[in-house]
Amino acid sequence: MRKLYKFLFPVALMLNAQVAQAADNLLLTGAEVTNDSSHYLYLGTSVPLPRSNLGKGYVVHLWADYQTYAYEAGATEIEASINSLSAAIGYHDSGEDYWWNTRLGVIRSDTRLSPDDPGNDSAGSDTNLKFQLEGEKRTSEKFKMIGNLEYVFGRNAYWVRGRFVTKNDDNSYDGPELIYQGDPHYSAWQLGWILNEMTLGDSWRWGVKAGVRFDENDTSAYAGIELSTSY
Repeated sequence: MRKLYKFLFPVALMLNAQVAQAADNLLLTGAEVTNDSSHYLYLGTSVPLPRSNLGKGYVVHLWADYQTYAYEAGATEIEASINSLSAAIGYHDSGEDYWWNTRLGVIRSDTRLSPDDPGNDSAGSDTNLKFQLEGEKRTSEKFKMIGNLEYVFGRNAYWVRGRFVTKNDDNSYDGPELIYQGDPHYSAWQLGWILNEMTLGDSWRWGVKAGVRFDENDTSAYAGIELSTSY
């Protein structure tokens, strides 16, 4: 994971120096763990291009993550771990009660399987196109819906999430989340509860979540933390 951080920060700083006249950049990080073999860590940044901002215009997205999971190949349990780095150009738009963005970029992944699975052609390193779409819609003063979609071509890997949250008196939000993810070799559902948009200091926002994960082989609990800040 240290290599991912070393890659991302110098590139983000370089972009930040080039687009100083743009709106604040965004840094995101977090982790999710289960009580079995599935874990996820990430670090990302969004940097608007000149004459753009995070609410409208063109934005560079850099992302680094580390994921582990397990699946069954016949009678054998295969443990998979994936390091990924991605870079994308996105278009952002927003209004009084909504925002959305779409991105297209390149992702470089390194997949390790233990033990080796001859039937899984994703093992090793490869580079593919990655498409993302996300947005938020407020339907009332206190309620909003948030959706995310990711798809990696070549690997045929997907990740879809929906959140339906209500505003609290302290301006935080909480509500249920539903996640569906997988590729040709595994799939999983997650159903949980998110409490987010809490403040930490002057610029950080953070959230926590917990729930139940259902995959083809097991049912497990999951918990996670999310942090973001402008810089």
